[in-house]
Amino acid sequence: MEQHAAPYFLSRQAHVCVTGDAMVILDQASGRYLSIDRRGAAGLGGLVLDWPLAPEGAPPPRMLQSLLDRRLITRDPQRGKSAASPVIELPRYWVREGEPRGCPQITAADVGRFLASVAHAACSRTFLPFRYTVAAESRRGQVSAPGAVDSEELAFRVRVFDWLRPIAFRKTDECFLYCLAMREFLSWYGIVPAWVFAVRTQPFAAHCWLQHGDQVLTDIPFNLRRMVPILVL
Repeated sequence: MEQHAAPYFLSRQAHVCVTGDAMVILDQASGRYLSIDRRGAAGLGGLVLDWPLAPEGAPPPRMLQSLLDRRLITRDPQRGKSAASPVIELPRYWVREGEPRGCPQITAADVGRFLASVAHAACSRTFLPFRYTVAAESRRGQVSAPGAVDSEELAFRVRVFDWLRPIAFRKTDECFLYCLAMREFLSWYGIVPAWVFAVRTQPFAAHCWLQHGDQVLTDIPFNLRRMVPILVL
C-alpha cells in the first residue's frame, strides 16, 4: 500500500521536544516557548513529518490553525523541516572535575579575549534578535571539529574563564549570556562546544548549557538531570 506523505512540516524557525506530560515548542523567531498538552499534541501525529508523538485521535482544529497562524508548522516543504527532536545525551561529568583549585596562569591575551567575548555576548543579547544569534552560533557549530579538542586544554580554558568571570558577571546572570560569552571565548582557542537548550515541566523551566561529549562546561550534571534537550547548536 502506498504511504502518503505528511501534509505538514515543522517550520524552520521551530524546535520541539516531548517531556513527561507535554510537548514544548521553541519559536526561534521570538525566543519564546509554547507548551501543549501531550494528548492534544499527539493529535498531530501522522500529520507533521516525523512528529515525535504517535497519532492519537484528531487534532483540535483550533490548535492546528493556531500553529499555522504562529508559523510553527507549514504546508510548504521549502519552509519546513522534519519535526524530529535533537538527539544528545545529557552530560555525566563536570569538565573541571579533578582540576586544581588555585588560580590558573592567566595571560594578558586571556583577559583581552575574555573582555571581547563578554562584550560580544552583551551586544548580541541587547541588539540582535534571538534568531540571529541562534543562526550565527549554529553556523559556528557546523564548521567546528569537536573530535580534535584536547580535554586538558578544554578544562584549563574553562577554568581561566571561570576565574575571570566575576569581572563581568554576577551570580544572578542568566545562562544564555554566560554560554554565549564562554563559547565566544573558547572559540579564540579553536574550541567550539555544543550549546544545548533544554526544558522541563511541572513546573516549567528553560535552561541552556555548554557541553563537550559527556562533560558539561557551564553547570553540573545534577542540575540537568530532568532537562530535555530541544535545540543543540
